[in-house]
Amino acid sequence: MSNVPEVGELVIGRVKEVKDYGAYVEINEYPGYEGFVHVSEVSLKWVRNIREHLKEGQRTVFKIIRVNPAAMQADLSIRRVSQRERMEKLLEVKKAAKVRRVLKVLEEASGPQAVEKIYAKTRDIDVLYDIFEQISADQPVKQFFPQLDDKESETLRRAIENEIRVREHEIKRDIIMRCEARRGVMAIREAAAAAEELAGPGESVEIRSKGAPIYGVLVKSSTREKSEELLSKVLEKCAEVLKKHGGVVEVKAA
Repeated sequence: MSNVPEVGELVIGRVKEVKDYGAYVEINEYPGYEGFVHVSEVSLKWVRNIREHLKEGQRTVFKIIRVNPAAMQADLSIRRVSQRERMEKLLEVKKAAKVRRVLKVLEEASGPQAVEKIYAKTRDIDVLYDIFEQISADQPVKQFFPQLDDKESETLRRAIENEIRVREHEIKRDIIMRCEARRGVMAIREAAAAAEELAGPGESVEIRSKGAPIYGVLVKSSTREKSEELLSKVLEKCAEVLKKHGGVVEVKAA
C-alpha cells in the first residue's frame, strides 16, 4: 500500500468530530491524514441531521474522492460505497486482523525470526489468509513454510486453528446428464468422478443420482463466492467429459 491515499480507494475511518456541515475522520490506513466527509456525501437520501447518521467514535467504510497530499487531507464519501464494497472491505479488515493475531502468537512463542520465515514467502495478507485457511483445513504447515522447524510449525498450526475456522457454504443444484452412447452410463460416471476431484482443501463436491437423467450436485466451500466458482467448474467439467462421448449437461429448472 502507498503512503498516499488513492482516489476510489476504500478505507476504514473513525469519526473524530461531527459538525452540521460534515465530519472529520481519522483514516486507519493512513495515519497523519485527516479525512473529511461533507454532509452531502453521507447518504443517498437527504440528511436532515448528520448526527442521526454519524457519531464521534464510530468506525465505518469510506471511499476516497479527493486527495491533497501536501496538506495530508482527503475528502471522503459514504454514499458512494456500495453494500457489497462495504462488506468486502470489512471482511478484508477482519482477515487482516486474524493474520496479525496468528503472527503475534508465533512471534511471542518462537521469536521474530519465525515470523520473518513466514514473510519470506509473502507479505500479502490475502495470500497469507488463504494459506492459513488451507492449514486450518488440515493441509501440512511444511507444505507452505518448509523453512519452519517442527516447534514453529506446531505453534503456527495451533494459532491458526484458534483464529481461523473454515466455514462451509453449500450450494445445491439439480442437473440433467444425458449420453445416448453405448457406454453412456460409464461416461456419466466418469464425468461425475472428474467433477468431484475438483474440490480443493476445505471443499467438497458430491454428485448423486436422483433417478436418471437427474443428478443432484452439492458443492461446499468457505464462502458463497468460492462455492459458486466451484459449482461453475463442476458443470464445465461434466460438460467437457460428456461432450467427448456425445452427451450433454443442463441445469434443471427450479
